[in-house]
Amino acid sequence: MGKKSIALGRGLSNIMQDHSVTIEQVIEKGEDGKGLHLEKIDLNLIDPNPFQPRKEFNEEELNELALTLKTQGLIQPITVRKFNGRYQIVSGERRTRAARIAGFQTINAYVHELLSDRNMAEWSLIENIQRVDLNPIEIARSYEQLIENHGYTHEDLAKNVGKSRAAITNSIRLLKLPENVQLWIQEGKLSQSAARSLLSPEITDPEQIAKNIIEKGMNVREVENISKQKKENKKAETAPIPVDPNILAFNKKLEEFFGTRVQIQSSKADNSQGKILIDFYSFEDLTRIQEKIEGSV
Repeated sequence: MGKKSIALGRGLSNIMQDHSVTIEQVIEKGEDGKGLHLEKIDLNLIDPNPFQPRKEFNEEELNELALTLKTQGLIQPITVRKFNGRYQIVSGERRTRAARIAGFQTINAYVHELLSDRNMAEWSLIENIQRVDLNPIEIARSYEQLIENHGYTHEDLAKNVGKSRAAITNSIRLLKLPENVQLWIQEGKLSQSAARSLLSPEITDPEQIAKNIIEKGMNVREVENISKQKKENKKAETAPIPVDPNILAFNKKLEEFFGTRVQIQSSKADNSQGKILIDFYSFEDLTRIQEKIEGSV
């Protein structure tokens, strides 16, 4: 029996389709059934979301948000869950960071008394996809985390984030690229389409090709042409060399002389180099072949 597909959480399809809907509106009740309640929490008791897909936060944008918080206050509370006597951010990590920069000591937060890791990971991904553009590597890592740690399938993710299964698979494949290449993707130096072209099995040094894309301004078509040329060269290298009729005749004479199968393998088109393989099937057979050779010398 195949692995059971696990649908994503409550209202996920709705929140993906309606960007005016907030996470707090969709998950009105916590998994403990008590729902969300608002508290003013000491910022020193709040830890980052362990499933936060965004690893880099723009310092300039955070400072701008901090200035807004100083003048306008926090309009939308963050959302947290209780965890080991502290709090972990479910949504609102940018607001939390900006509040610290602004010098806040406390912050208003909706609190979940109980919320699973699975829902934490799910909502972290969705909030960032919906409200802030994640880079392709961050999205790929989030997909991978949901699949490996929380039992989702490629089909689940495709259905619920409005993408094809192939798009999910191709996204995760980006994580097979070298770390430097992934970093260039995150920094916006390398587009996702260009990065995908580096996954061709014919590209043996994706990091070098990526450098060429960045430094020489190569486009995807040029990278695909490199891959195509390498593939054609590989075929040419492995293509069988046509056998000269004279070589065939000599091969037949050798088989008649030794009384066993003989192969002449040429490594050059003009048959100037190669090797001769003589089959034997026992020590007695090998001794017979040896006597043939010694008797003909």
